[in-house]
Amino acid sequence: MPLESKLYIVGIGPGRRDHLTWQAENVINKSDFVVGYKAYLNLIPDLLRGKQVVSTGMGGEVDRAKAAVNLLEEGSVAFVSSGDPNVYGMAGLGLEIASEKVGLDRVKVVPGATSFTAAACQAGITFRESVAIISLSDLLNPWNEIERRIETATKMDMPLAIYNPKSKRRNWQLKRVLDICILNGKSDRNLLIAKNVSRNGEELHWTTVKKMLEDEDLIDKVDMFTLIIIGGKGMERGLPSSSSNINLIGMGPGNPDYLTLEARKFISKSDHIFGSERYLKGIRELAKGKITTHQGEYRDRLQISLEQAKAASKKKEISSILVGGDSSILSASWRILKEGCKVHVVPGLSSFSAVASNLGAPLVNDFVIISGTRENLPQKIGQLVEYGFAVVVYNLDSRHIPLLGEQIDHLERPCALTQDVTRKEEKIAISNASDLSQLRFDEHRCTLVISGPNSYIKDNKIITQRGYQSKYNY
Repeated sequence: MPLESKLYIVGIGPGRRDHLTWQAENVINKSDFVVGYKAYLNLIPDLLRGKQVVSTGMGGEVDRAKAAVNLLEEGSVAFVSSGDPNVYGMAGLGLEIASEKVGLDRVKVVPGATSFTAAACQAGITFRESVAIISLSDLLNPWNEIERRIETATKMDMPLAIYNPKSKRRNWQLKRVLDICILNGKSDRNLLIAKNVSRNGEELHWTTVKKMLEDEDLIDKVDMFTLIIIGGKGMERGLPSSSSNINLIGMGPGNPDYLTLEARKFISKSDHIFGSERYLKGIRELAKGKITTHQGEYRDRLQISLEQAKAASKKKEISSILVGGDSSILSASWRILKEGCKVHVVPGLSSFSAVASNLGAPLVNDFVIISGTRENLPQKIGQLVEYGFAVVVYNLDSRHIPLLGEQIDHLERPCALTQDVTRKEEKIAISNASDLSQLRFDEHRCTLVISGPNSYIKDNKIITQRGYQSKYNY
């Protein structure tokens, strides 16, 4: 086995070629083999030229993972996953099978843009406080556990991003979810139906939970290529427009290698680029237009940037306003979108994706992203973890960690505290939940990850089983 060969578990984004990150494109280009589900490989035909390709059909996840690991005997392998490998993708299974044969320093999870964030950006959605990501597929997880998580999230008034909402075999679960939303909601909730996100035939349709329940034809149109976003506290809507001269660009977690190809394109073609120095450091070589950094409070800087971008637009000039991570996830994007100005929202790699990939596979089942400033945070996280969610806490003051530790120290869950992931200042500390209170960094801007059930630590990576062990013998 060539000692220099590596296994890259690569997220290629939801579909569109320009939603691929530069890092993902680079590792596929330098790999000797590409392994993946045939339908996903068809999304990147130009990257497969000159490669030895191994593809399988639906249901061949374990065989694909084994094939990818075995090929390390002959060279480096790109094991392709659609979207992000940590969002119902191949990160967990790939790491689990690889760990039986090679050291995990030979394996790298390469994050990708996710379908729910791409759909949110297309629809002008921002999540200011939290969002719960849940799959309705009961192939690997019992329905009663999925339903319990739906009930927990809706009682907390969280927005929901629902994957795998309906199939020919599973035709009643979606209605049950809508019933739960009505039962636990103080009012009707907005609902986005996003079909073929970032692919040919993309459709976005706004309705409400009650209207969808009353419209059988609408429910009949939902399939496994559909993603549903249901509103909750802190979910905002703006006016997205792909033809706008003002671009709102998700910069990813900080390292320019994590920029999507679309973000790179718009940065390079913009006449004006607005952003904090923190975001501008990595893109100065890409930028050909005028770069402007404003001083003062963050909300004031954004307002000034938007006003200047609007003035430039009247002169047919293109502007890009940079925000951290993905434009839809706990970013400052809502402050711009709430102004009622039409903006082209460019998805970015979410910070949670980069954090999870550096840790291994902590989020491959249902998970929640939540702001560290939300009220009653320790109690809410305790409930979420108790009912089977993995949890990512943004903007956490590490002084609050002992209180969180008291809520989950009885659970056997790996946890990690991170800061400045993908940057030179990166810090990562991994422990079990019982030792969570010992994790602490002096500065703020920490991200805490509490992995999902059936997780364990190996070679300083967090591996989470997706449930394949209940269906396959491996």
